[in-house]
Amino acid sequence: MPPVITLDDLAAMIAEDPHGHRYEVSPEGALSVVPPPDSERAAIASRLLVWLAVAGWPAEQVLQAAGIRIAGRTAKVPVYPT
Repeated sequence: MPPVITLDDLAAMIAEDPHGHRYEVSPEGALSVVPPPDSERAAIASRLLVWLAVAGWPAEQVLQAAGIRIAGRTAKVPVYPT
């Protein structure tokens, strides 16, 4: 593991993980490995999606899985709230 993890390193780790783990780097530089979302998380996300849609939120503002694309990069880097 390199002493400093770059976005390229993070994208490579995500792309190479056969189990779907999420890799996150905190602003302080700490690396966290998070297991893939389970059915409980999916059910919560679905309930929130329906609740927001019924409340009138536009579909383009309600996302279950978001990420960022960085110009010149081939991988999408997920963004997960902490």
